[in-house]
Amino acid sequence: MKCPNCGNELEEGKLLCENCGYEIQIVPDFDIELEAKLKESISVMMEDMAEERVGSENKFDNEIKDKISDSALVKSIKLHRIRITVIALAAVLVVVAGIVAFAVHMVDQYQYNSFEYQYDKAVVSAAHNNYSEAVSYLERALAINSDDLDVKFLLAKYYEKEGQQESTISLLEELIDIDTEYVKRDEVYDMLLGIYETKEDYAKISDILDSCDVPRIVSKYNKYIALKPEFNKQGGVYDEVISISLKGNTQGVVYYTLDGTVPTEGSCVYETPILLESGDYTIKAMFVNMYGMKSEVVTQRYYINLSAPENPVVNPESGTYSEPVLIDVSRDYGTKIYYTMDGSVPDRNSLQYTGPLEIPYGISNFSFIAIDESGLCSEVVKRTYQLEVQANFDIELALQVLKNNLWASGKLADAEGNVPNRLGFNQYKVKTLFKADKSIYYIVYEEYVDTEGEAHDTNNIYAINVNTADLYQAYKVDEGKYNLQPFVDAPQ
Repeated sequence: MKCPNCGNELEEGKLLCENCGYEIQIVPDFDIELEAKLKESISVMMEDMAEERVGSENKFDNEIKDKISDSALVKSIKLHRIRITVIALAAVLVVVAGIVAFAVHMVDQYQYNSFEYQYDKAVVSAAHNNYSEAVSYLERALAINSDDLDVKFLLAKYYEKEGQQESTISLLEELIDIDTEYVKRDEVYDMLLGIYETKEDYAKISDILDSCDVPRIVSKYNKYIALKPEFNKQGGVYDEVISISLKGNTQGVVYYTLDGTVPTEGSCVYETPILLESGDYTIKAMFVNMYGMKSEVVTQRYYINLSAPENPVVNPESGTYSEPVLIDVSRDYGTKIYYTMDGSVPDRNSLQYTGPLEIPYGISNFSFIAIDESGLCSEVVKRTYQLEVQANFDIELALQVLKNNLWASGKLADAEGNVPNRLGFNQYKVKTLFKADKSIYYIVYEEYVDTEGEAHDTNNIYAINVNTADLYQAYKVDEGKYNLQPFVDAPQ
């Protein structure tokens, strides 16, 4: 049946519309039967009393007629009859009043113990915004039948309207615990979690969601949950270098340790993948969401079983050399060679070896390392070289010859290296030696030093014969190879 006022579908047996509060005008069966019974009982009682009164009067009349006949006595008798009639009527009224009171009591008792009546009255009261009265009616309805979950949910809503928050929470939690098959279970969760959202009680929200079995609710309120952080790789044995990524289920921070200790908010913050090379690693991590909720700590253990690449083979060996020599390095397939020239330990950020290297003039300290694709490193191989030459012109004399020629050609303002029309000066350094046609040359690089002391390569290279001091403009072709042109032919 539908509500004639708003069209809402009514449940069977409901006399009031939950949607609009409209009262369905149907007279219940119990009222008709009770009224019929009352009428019948009153009619029978009245007939019995009337018959008894008439019989008494007839008997009294016959007795009086036989004994008296004067008019004074007759009048007295009539008055007596009136008194008896009034008394009888009063008695009848008392009996009727008692019956009516009894009937009313019976009706009250029926209504008080009628689940449907109490429920319908609650809906009508709520429709008129009288939630205090609606609460009383629904509480009585549940006292009659405590198994109706819909009524319990409705009472929770009325409690909330009345501002009885603790009663609301208690009833909603009871609904969650009572029946996992309740069709409105997700609505119950929504209402309960909405209350705790308003109270900003995120710890309680997290506790509720931990045991929630409704996927839609868990997804909707996911931001309040701090689940264990996820690892992109499970713990185990690996024969390659791996990187471990960590992430939480929502916005927040992942904290981790690599030494097996329990992470805290003072531990390392995960920002970039964790590279695991050869060895044994124990990673412990926890997630803290934006509401301060902490997850359980999750532990993964990794064992990276790798073989380090072979050490690079570096030639020549360490020593003192009087002629230019190239450094050659061989390596295993799949590895790259990195090196430094100051004796420090090289890594991926160091210079990469791509071909033979010139030995610098003077003393140099090279360090080489092989690194494979997985990031595993060989041992460091070191070489110390001293390159020097027995010559007619030592370095100082050779450089002075160069400066004098540059001054004479107008490229320098003086023999000290000052530059014409500029505030800075040029400096000259012997980088290595070069041998051509049995002659050995100093290879000199030119740099301009500005007023801030910054050195800038001018791309000018010069070659000076160590025995004759002949000057050449040099052009580098490859490591250890130069093309020489006489200085007089160099562009001015």
